[in-house]
Amino acid sequence: MLQSLHIINFAIIKDTVLDPASGVTICTGETGSGKSIVIDALAVLMGRRAKTDFIRTGADYFKIEGVFYVDDTIIEDLQKEGIDTDGNQLILSRRLNRNGRGICTINGNFCTVRQLQSLGSKLVRLHEQNDNMELLSIPFCERMVDTGTPDVIASYKKYRELYKEWKKLKDDLDDYKLRKQERERRLDTLEWELNQINAANLHEGEDEEVTSKLNILQNHEKILRALQGALDIITADNGVQDCIAKAVKEVSIASSYDNSIASLSESLDSAAYSLEDAITGIESYLSGSDFSEEELSGLQERNEVILEMKKKFGPAIKDVIAYEANAKAEYDSLKEIIYDNDSMREKFSVLTKMVMQAAESLNHLRQVSSARILNRVVDILKDMGMNNARMELHLVPAKEPVPNGALEMEFYFSANTGEPLRSMKDTASGGEISRIALAIEMVISNLLKRQTLIFDEIDVGISGRVAIQVAKKIGILSKSLQILCITHLPQTACIADKHYKIAKKVIDGHTFAEADLLNESQHLNAIALMISGTYDSASALESAREMEKSVKNG
Repeated sequence: MLQSLHIINFAIIKDTVLDPASGVTICTGETGSGKSIVIDALAVLMGRRAKTDFIRTGADYFKIEGVFYVDDTIIEDLQKEGIDTDGNQLILSRRLNRNGRGICTINGNFCTVRQLQSLGSKLVRLHEQNDNMELLSIPFCERMVDTGTPDVIASYKKYRELYKEWKKLKDDLDDYKLRKQERERRLDTLEWELNQINAANLHEGEDEEVTSKLNILQNHEKILRALQGALDIITADNGVQDCIAKAVKEVSIASSYDNSIASLSESLDSAAYSLEDAITGIESYLSGSDFSEEELSGLQERNEVILEMKKKFGPAIKDVIAYEANAKAEYDSLKEIIYDNDSMREKFSVLTKMVMQAAESLNHLRQVSSARILNRVVDILKDMGMNNARMELHLVPAKEPVPNGALEMEFYFSANTGEPLRSMKDTASGGEISRIALAIEMVISNLLKRQTLIFDEIDVGISGRVAIQVAKKIGILSKSLQILCITHLPQTACIADKHYKIAKKVIDGHTFAEADLLNESQHLNAIALMISGTYDSASALESAREMEKSVKNG
């Protein structure tokens, strides 16, 4: 609820304060007096785009400050955003300097314009002269219908959950179709690589084995020449073998005289035996060595295969083997995605049926609920002189799942007997739209809680008895909502709990608009002026009293 509005240097307002009533606050004044400037200022405070053009001529800035009393839910939301609060009172402030720089605060905490907009949408509902269409828009129709009854709310929630699940699965299937060719190309590549690795048939350590065998075969002649040379040296006359044999004989003679050198004789005997073993081994190697050109060629080919595999998938054979395992896993996974996704398609089919059934159930509840809501709206319209008004929800079911469960959802309206129902935004006149907006506000007022409702000439285009009925409805609505209403009609002015007169004043050659709070006598005089156009008409003053009595007491 708005407790106070302070406007400084905004348009032609220099410095004025409004302290609205908890019920109905009426603002009246001559055409062009600046009544709508009050609404413009409040709209800017609620986050509407601000322009330096709004700054009063000769001033360096404008500032708008509003004090609100809010419920605990809003306080909790602000505290989550780190904004300090003191009880349930909020002070919103917005300032714009001539250089275009602005400052927004909530309880003294700096905030963004977006935060003001978000908070403002919870505090104020604004109906300007050309803005009643918002209530008649398709998005508002959807919100109104889908929050109309607990049954619809629960059904809509269930539908949205199913739809989100369906949409994710649809996106997965679309992605599958989009990437199928890419995956198939990857599958072909993996298959070719796996065939290569499988054909190579590698085992860990094989590269070392092949390298060792190649080294032997490629140096076969060098090995034989070296071994033969060693054998010749050992077995030549007076060679190593003969010399060791002579040494064994001489040491043996010496040891027969001195037992202490017997161990030397044993060492020489061992050396002789070892030499014999070496000679036997060399001779065996030489006699058994068989060079095979075919084996060498086979090893060279095998080595090339190993090197190629290591280059492509290595660097080591263990890496090639690991790559094969990973490639096999990826191959199997892709193959399942591409060729074995029947379960996904089957789930999608089942889920599509479930979503469509949920949409059908939701739309049925929408029709039933909206019929009750619109019947209440029509009853109110009839009270306001629209005796032949008819309204219904025009709903076109979708043939496939859509976000809100229906292809089209809009209020249809007819004001005259025999005229077909058509889109309300296309058929209702200005005066009818004002009354429809008011009727809808009355029906949904229980959803608005502590919001402040602003009507900027909602009664435009009506007069006489209809104007009285509209004023009465606004009065009834003020029992549950705070209302600030700008009007030219005396009937509407009659319902004021507080009445401000907006008037221009010229001071030192400059024009200013101020809001003056009227007392009871001034209030009746203002109504009389609206009725007759003069201040001093006794009959107009009496008419004002009678009109106020009629509006307030029915």
